[in-house]
Amino acid sequence: MEDSRRRTNAFYLPAEMRNSEIAPQQVMPAPRPGFGTVYIHKGRNLDRRIVWAAKWIDELPGGQSAGVEEIEGTRDEVLRWARSRPAAALVVPVEREPYWVPAPDNDDEIDL
Repeated sequence: MEDSRRRTNAFYLPAEMRNSEIAPQQVMPAPRPGFGTVYIHKGRNLDRRIVWAAKWIDELPGGQSAGVEEIEGTRDEVLRWARSRPAAALVVPVEREPYWVPAPDNDDEIDL
């Protein structure tokens, strides 16, 4: 296993836990076609710059997820990606309740 997946420099851990392997990142399956919601919104990237983003979440009863996909990028990239997902719903945020409403059919009308 490569060093980046080991706790070799984890000075904050007890000595017996250092150099132990770190569990692999959890792999989330893709959402099921025809299910879930694509949320289009703005967020911040690692440089703290505002970017367009979208997340497709396929939720099961009880609050668990069957799958998640997401993207960050330019407005056109995100809207193209969001429209290409076979989700049950496509929503955008609004300032008041219900806070998420169906996205307009025309991308020119989406202005976050």
